[in-house]
Amino acid sequence: MAKKKIHGNLGILLTYLGKLYGRPDNAIKEYISNALDEWIEARKKGEMEVPCEVSYLLEKARITIDYNSPGMDEKEFEDALNKVGESIKRESTIRQIGKLGIGIFAFNQVGSTCTFYSKKEKGMSTIKVVLISDSDEYEIETATKRESRLNPGMTIVITRLHQDPTKSRGSLAPAQLQRFFAEQFDSDLREGNLRVTINCDGKSYKVEPPEIKLPTVGEAFREAHLSTDWQKKFYCQFWFDPSGKSHVSIRHMGVSIIKDLSTYPAYGLEESTYASGSLKGYIDADFLEPQPARTSFEENQDWIQFLFKLDEIRPSLEAEIEELRREEEEKKLTEVQKEAIKLARDILTTKEFEDLDLLEGLGRKPPEPRLPPNGFDFVPSSIRIELGKTGSLPLKAFVPRVVPDNSLVKLSISDSSSVELKAKNLFLRASEADEDGVVTAHVSLEGKLKTAVPVILTAKTGKLKAEAHIRVAKAQQTRQPITGIEKEGRGIRYEEVYFEDGPRRHSEFVAGIVRVNALNPDYIREVEKGSEKQNLAYIALMIGKEAIAYTAESEATNHFLERILSYMFQVQLKTRKGLAMGKKD
Repeated sequence: MAKKKIHGNLGILLTYLGKLYGRPDNAIKEYISNALDEWIEARKKGEMEVPCEVSYLLEKARITIDYNSPGMDEKEFEDALNKVGESIKRESTIRQIGKLGIGIFAFNQVGSTCTFYSKKEKGMSTIKVVLISDSDEYEIETATKRESRLNPGMTIVITRLHQDPTKSRGSLAPAQLQRFFAEQFDSDLREGNLRVTINCDGKSYKVEPPEIKLPTVGEAFREAHLSTDWQKKFYCQFWFDPSGKSHVSIRHMGVSIIKDLSTYPAYGLEESTYASGSLKGYIDADFLEPQPARTSFEENQDWIQFLFKLDEIRPSLEAEIEELRREEEEKKLTEVQKEAIKLARDILTTKEFEDLDLLEGLGRKPPEPRLPPNGFDFVPSSIRIELGKTGSLPLKAFVPRVVPDNSLVKLSISDSSSVELKAKNLFLRASEADEDGVVTAHVSLEGKLKTAVPVILTAKTGKLKAEAHIRVAKAQQTRQPITGIEKEGRGIRYEEVYFEDGPRRHSEFVAGIVRVNALNPDYIREVEKGSEKQNLAYIALMIGKEAIAYTAESEATNHFLERILSYMFQVQLKTRKGLAMGKKD
């Protein structure tokens, strides 16, 4: 079979490469990434003692970018332009953001002409390079004295723009770029490695990392390792956002590659808690390989194992988020609503209703997971203890399949001033195993001081190690103590909303929340216009109705209960009126 060369218009291909970034703001951030690449390499050599400084000047007809990282000399420019896609960065042993060297063509997403003024070192000449869209040629020469830089660095001028960057609503508007850069380069900005300023119409916009005033979650996973290669690790920083409007990004060398995990197909994680909006934060995974335009990662084995690890830590994150969400919702409950929930719990946990499958949070403690996933684990892997109270955490192990019979387990705590261990040793004996061969030992703990960061509880036996994360928090002042085996569990979630289908229905149970219809006439009469006692009774009745409907799992039963409620409230209304008239007579 004959082999033939592929021919085509290289200029158009280079322009296309520059447009792989998708959006103008995504393309123009590439010059900050390039500046950081050069800064990282120079700092490693001891040549940079100051932060990487990048400035943007936005004008109607041009964008000028300037940075202080060492520029390129004539030979480096020629090497980069003569071997597109074969960046010399690939040969570097220093971890860098970019690898293929196509960032030089990113200007094509913004304008049609780009001029570089580059100075590599003091005492060297400034090199001038001109690139034009749809052309496979470039101009290179020594800059004139007027065009030359005083200090090492790079000045990039983009002209023949596709849009006016001074307009307030465009993707290149200064305020938009300020927010975008702050998010994309959050890590380097926070660490002081990078300073970025945007200038437009005489006004200066300093790019600073956004202040986050949200509770942190997932502190136990600030550093995580791939199960298949312990040397490959990633770092997580997460916060709980009660508004449900946040996102999680995946970064490489501090730069966001996948801005929002919910928009990227990731084997189901795009529909998990990482994409729920309740989790805000980022994951730094420098071992992953970004695609050339840095909008996604190569889906190699490392990527697959990375997703597996995220899925592994997902249940612990969900448990923390659920706890914080409940605390947030409890703050919104009125005293009457809290008393009504307690009343419903007290009634529904009596013997008369013991056959009901209670709504989550109403009382009966949910069953613990039966099996330890790794053979020797705390199940669950996290617990919240109220300040001054004692709690226990089950340690589960397969004995003797994973852990030898009669093994001594040594317990330790990372902060003994916040959490007190009641015992530092325990034994796991096969004689105490259940039908699955699992031995469960309960580790008792007491909360001494409120924690900002979870305390780590460690159990070791032989070469095996299990960890759990303990939070100590103050008790809610208005929360009523719940006693008895049947009254364990978290508080129920409750809210009063306007139903989209109108006033007919009284209530519903959706996504773990008892929702009461604020449009229903019985609600308006009993709650909005009624006494505190009527308010209390109405809420408790709705919770009970949803508990019964939940057990029946039948739309017919739910409809029947709605009819009974309507009838009952009509009887109450008419008898109240009759009694009132009798008293008047």
